[in-house]
Amino acid sequence: MLRKFLSNCKKPQGKFGKMVVNAMNKGHAPLCNWAFDLVSFDNEEKVLDVGCGGGGNIIRLLKKYPSIKVDGVDYSATSVESSIQNTQKFKSRTNIVCGDVMNLPFEDNSYDKVISFESIYFWLDPVEGLKEIARVLKDKGRIILALEMTNPQKAQFWTKRCEGMNIYTPEELKEFLLKAGFEDIQLHTAKKVWCLAEGVIYKA
Repeated sequence: MLRKFLSNCKKPQGKFGKMVVNAMNKGHAPLCNWAFDLVSFDNEEKVLDVGCGGGGNIIRLLKKYPSIKVDGVDYSATSVESSIQNTQKFKSRTNIVCGDVMNLPFEDNSYDKVISFESIYFWLDPVEGLKEIARVLKDKGRIILALEMTNPQKAQFWTKRCEGMNIYTPEELKEFLLKAGFEDIQLHTAKKVWCLAEGVIYKA
C-alpha cells in the first residue's frame, strides 16, 4: 500500500491515484490554511493554481472570495478529473485543464496571481517552470509557493522512495525566483520545515 501511495505522489494515475489525490487534499490542509492566512487576495482577481491536485486550494479561494476566478492546471489527468468533480458547484468561476508547468496552456499576461503548493518538488527545471509562470502573470503579478518540506536531510525517506522528488531549501527557492526574474522576494517559515515564498514580476 505504501509503495502504491509513493508511486502516485509525482503523478497520480487511475483509481489508486484518485485516492491519493483526495488524501492529499485533506493532508495538506494545515499548510494551505497557514499559507492563506499570510497572503491576501482581491475579490476581483484571476488566479491560477499550478499543480492543483484535487482542487482543494481552488475550493478554498472560491469559497472565501465570492467573485474571484481561480483556474487550475495539473499534468496528472487523474488530478484534473478529481478537481473538476470537486469544484462542480463553482464551475462558472473556474477552468481546470491538463498541462505542464514547463509549457503552460495559457496566454501571456493572463493572471494576477499564481499559486503552487507542494508541486515544485517534481518540476523538471524549477527556474524554467518559474519563467513560464512569470509569462502568464500580468505586470506586478505575484507568485505564491508553499511547501511542507524544505530540509533535504529530513526528507530523505521521501526522496529515496518518490521518483523525481527534489527538496529545496528556502534559500534555494529564493534563488530560483530571482533567476526567473521575480523581485521583492519574501520568505515565511513555520514548523522548521514549512516555507511560503512570494515574488513579484515587473514587466513595464
